[in-house]
Amino acid sequence: MSYYLLEPEVAGELGEDTVMDTDVHPPVVTRLQYVIQDWLGDEILESTPCFVVTEHLAGLIGAAGLSGYRLADAEVILGEDAEELAGGPVDLPKWQWLQLTGTAESDDFGASRNGSLVVSQRALDVLRQGTLANCDVEPL
Repeated sequence: MSYYLLEPEVAGELGEDTVMDTDVHPPVVTRLQYVIQDWLGDEILESTPCFVVTEHLAGLIGAAGLSGYRLADAEVILGEDAEELAGGPVDLPKWQWLQLTGTAESDDFGASRNGSLVVSQRALDVLRQGTLANCDVEPL
């Protein structure tokens, strides 16, 4: 099976309500707040070491029976300048935290040694059913 390194859109940053242990690498996050500043519309976003997906994309992932992930609640909010950067109101969908539990190049979802997202061809096909216009995809 083919595997790919994904670099999703970075539309913001981890918020001040994120709880993260930086004494380990990659850092371990136990509570996620993602603050969107400049979103271009992709359905998977990153702020190292975390990934969030829209509820729509989370549903597609769940229905496909993929391995190596778990979905959890995340607080995703608009930053102070988000609407100004967007040139108007932003209709923010609901988001889920995509937690990587699998092994890269073995499961459908996994993390590389530095915490980057690695997905199987099956997972990539599912992700492409959503919007990924600003996600870099590189074959491994």
